[in-house]
Amino acid sequence: MNRTPRLLNRILLAVLGLALLACGAHLVLAALSPGYADGWRQVAGQLGARTNEVLAATTLPGQRESWMWILISALLICFILLTLWWIAVQGSGRGGDYVSAYFDDDPLPGRVEISQNAVEQALRHVLGRRHDIISIGVSVWVLEPQAGLRIKVQPRKGTAPGPLGRDVARAAQLVQQSMGVSGPVVVYLAVGTRSRFARVERVL
Repeated sequence: MNRTPRLLNRILLAVLGLALLACGAHLVLAALSPGYADGWRQVAGQLGARTNEVLAATTLPGQRESWMWILISALLICFILLTLWWIAVQGSGRGGDYVSAYFDDDPLPGRVEISQNAVEQALRHVLGRRHDIISIGVSVWVLEPQAGLRIKVQPRKGTAPGPLGRDVARAAQLVQQSMGVSGPVVVYLAVGTRSRFARVERVL
């Protein structure tokens, strides 16, 4: 329910994984295969000699260093800035207020805002004191034309997921109707350590 570029992320991860796999295979072959190691020494020597020639040919006038180092430093800085920007835009779309609207009604115009905490409390009230739910968490995602809800529910061990998911979905619809809004709702049932070790409530 966010605007994360999943396809592009998967492509970048695949390229990075293949590059690391190739590096690992190269190191293993260099360590275990004498023939491959000798060939790599020759290739590395040729690459080193060619690099030294390029650096010597691009030396700045009156200086001992090549201007290639300035170019490499600028490229590294750009790469770091792009990486920081990429990290910052991941998961964008998450918001704090479920409702934020301005009403120009006489005699008291104003803005109405409903936070995700209010939605979570209303959802807890609708579901009541259910013994098959350990915790409920609500997050709001900015979508068009209306915001969406992601409801994370942690049920107790042995709880049927189908009926519980339907009950939570109906409760979310009731909460939306009471607030006069609509929008997509995702119900996420999560099973963790608390679900496995939480005490089961029994009614005799």
